[in-house]
Amino acid sequence: MKTIGASILAFGLLSVASVSPLWAQDVNAKPQQQSTTTQPATDQKQPAMPAVKQPATGMQPTTQAAQPAAKAPAANAVAAAQPAPKTAGEDPVEQGFEALRDGQIEEAKAIFDKEVAADKKDYLGMVGQGSVALIKGDVNAAKETFATVEKKAKKKNPDWLYHIAEAYTLTQNKQYADEALRLINLVLENEKAEKKAGYYLVKGDAFWLKNQGGDAVSAYEAALQLQPQNPHALTQIGRIFKSSKNYTNARDYFVKAIGIDSTNAEAYYELGDLYTLGRNYRSAAFNYKKAIDNSQNVPDSTLLNYTKMAFLAEDYKNMMTYLDKIKNKDAIVNTNPVRRMYAYAYVTEDYKQYDKALELMKQVLENNDVKKDSLVRTLDYAAIGQAYANLEGPGYDSLAIDYLTKASVEDTAKTFYGDVANLYYTKKKDYANAARAYEKLNDWKETHNQKVASQDYFNLGRSAYFGFTINKDSTLITKADSAFAKLAEVNPTYGGAYLWRARVNRYMPDSLANDRALGHYKTLIAFADTVSASSPNKITPKDLAEAHSFIGYSYYTQKDFDNAMASINKALELDPSNKMATQLIDNINKSKTVAKSGKTTAAPKRTTPTKASSPKPKAGNNDSPGGGR
Repeated sequence: MKTIGASILAFGLLSVASVSPLWAQDVNAKPQQQSTTTQPATDQKQPAMPAVKQPATGMQPTTQAAQPAAKAPAANAVAAAQPAPKTAGEDPVEQGFEALRDGQIEEAKAIFDKEVAADKKDYLGMVGQGSVALIKGDVNAAKETFATVEKKAKKKNPDWLYHIAEAYTLTQNKQYADEALRLINLVLENEKAEKKAGYYLVKGDAFWLKNQGGDAVSAYEAALQLQPQNPHALTQIGRIFKSSKNYTNARDYFVKAIGIDSTNAEAYYELGDLYTLGRNYRSAAFNYKKAIDNSQNVPDSTLLNYTKMAFLAEDYKNMMTYLDKIKNKDAIVNTNPVRRMYAYAYVTEDYKQYDKALELMKQVLENNDVKKDSLVRTLDYAAIGQAYANLEGPGYDSLAIDYLTKASVEDTAKTFYGDVANLYYTKKKDYANAARAYEKLNDWKETHNQKVASQDYFNLGRSAYFGFTINKDSTLITKADSAFAKLAEVNPTYGGAYLWRARVNRYMPDSLANDRALGHYKTLIAFADTVSASSPNKITPKDLAEAHSFIGYSYYTQKDFDNAMASINKALELDPSNKMATQLIDNINKSKTVAKSGKTTAAPKRTTPTKASSPKPKAGNNDSPGGGR
């Protein structure tokens, strides 16, 4: 079995080979039927499958396509993770061969040695001993044993020749492919020998080593005629289709193989490779993890490569778990790619080890590891910025904003303007710049076809409102009104949008602003009548009092004191501390006194919110959509 490292990333951290991206396919989509062999689709819970464009070729892959290794040499247990051993019936020698296929070389050797010691004429056991010698590199001893057995085999013992041929294919050495074919053809040409699926599997593997994909497929399909649910044959056909870039058929065969054997590590590896080609890192990581979990003696290199893919999928929990499984950590922890992996995880909610993240990223920068890849720079800056944002230190807030802004500028695939805006709002109390950052966030979402949520419009509107009222930025008041108007459009069940639009319009400079504010307050009151007391969107008594007091003010400006007092009284019933209402009562009483004395009064001026009626900035989202005010 090959390792993940043979085909995923050399970890220039995020760079991958230049290929046509794969796109998502329904996870429950069944494989297309192909050839004459039909297998059940897997019920394995996979992430979305890739649907891949096929080249305009026929069913058979080209015979000249370069082929990746069918399986790693069974002897090289350090270089490749091997599947767990399976029981091969009661025959000890067959159990030895099964262990050999699964890379359990010493276990196989112990079985063969025991059987031959018990019976010096156990030629099948001798084949096993020769196979172990061949895989371990003792070629002369192996060939001497095989020659002795072949002389004895003749036509009565085809399985002896079959296992010799299989041993040659297990080495994954192309120089032995012709000898494997010679031996297996002797078996298949033997009219007295019963045809077995295993014979054709070895023939297919030999052709596979020779890069003869069409002949290999024919042999594997012959095996499937005898044993329709053979996962190795299906996996191998999938590999051949993959090597000729017929990705859809390749994917279907791998899924069929897993449907038959859910522990099929080889098929999981291959699916992981397909997803890697399509840059679907989450699905690639899922399948590589399944392969590792169904393997034994997994080498550090394979574990490291999986953690890199989990990192790309932002699956930091599994990444950290499998990094801990690596035995020789000293060889990897002091490299910048792995420093990045740890640092990016440390700034997440799961770990919150911001000091460690900052220290690691400083080491990355000190080593002059400035990646050309813009996404790497983005994530580097983001990790540093998030670390500073969550640590206390002189100027850390400003440093956090600087790095997170760089992260947002450097790349179009990710943005951190939301984090920048939150820092301006909560730490700097710079509501004007918070509003500008929220505006950039919303623009980015629209540009990248992402939904701008009602919370996004609320954040922009609220920040712009305070940016005008507190930071005195006159350019923001119309932006606040536009944001709350959009909020009311996308989330009509949130009455707070009408409240905030009313507040904003009380500050707007044109002569009709108060009329608009009045309309929004009336809409708010009407909305409040439609919302149950238990609804999270109910309007609070204090906010309703604000609305009624402004309506009272409107009547007051028209010198309609009776209606003004009716609204003012409603406001005071809801909120006895409403200062605007109490001020209006004083004004009305003064107006009546002046009227009795026969004196004239100046026309009432437009009102803007008093400090008492104006909302105060809050660090959280207590006024946000869906949460009451």
